[in-house]
Amino acid sequence: MPDYRDVYARHANRYDALVAHEDHEANLPRALAELAPGDALDVVETGAGTGRVTRLLCSRARSLRAFDAAPAMIEVAAATLRDHAHVSLGVATHDALPVGDASADLALEGWAFGHALSWNPPAWRDDLRRYVAELARVTRPGGTLVLIETMGTGVEAPFAGGHSLEAFHTFVTGELGFAHRSIRTDYAFASVDDAAETLGFFFGPRMSARVRERGWSVVPECTGLYWRGR
Repeated sequence: MPDYRDVYARHANRYDALVAHEDHEANLPRALAELAPGDALDVVETGAGTGRVTRLLCSRARSLRAFDAAPAMIEVAAATLRDHAHVSLGVATHDALPVGDASADLALEGWAFGHALSWNPPAWRDDLRRYVAELARVTRPGGTLVLIETMGTGVEAPFAGGHSLEAFHTFVTGELGFAHRSIRTDYAFASVDDAAETLGFFFGPRMSARVRERGWSVVPECTGLYWRGR
């Protein structure tokens, strides 16, 4: 598999081109609107990457403060969000957000906390407790915490064939008390070759080979939404 920290540090533009193909049926923004309704939300986001979720929430936010640990990712996000005065972007880690207590109606992360399982195997549960506690700190009473994580790319059902984030799912729905649902966030490409090359960059040669074998220009993906109130 690729080194994702290297991707985020050195290949932010290629990553942004990849996620531009994701969720072609726009299931994620509809699901987020159900979990956190309203059009004047104060939002805090960590693990914002190049701004894919930031852009989805931008029109519904009164204020939106988005952070990522990789400066290159934030630079790409800034290029697409520079005209939105109510959006501020910065570099910060999940457990040290430069945001005041109880200042958000919605605090969320997207495809970021799950890396703890591979980046810190001995203590990933401690990492998640700390990350979630930071989201809770910045959320107002009555607000909502949302985690967005993969349940598998190239599969038709959540965790089909097994997935490393099954342990994440068990932990956050058990000890951390999150409710959950799954949605499809399928990728759509102009051709099978385009799908294989673009997905192979991020997910590795096995994914590229699977896409070609199946003849997929639309590649299935399952995504988990986890939420709880403050």
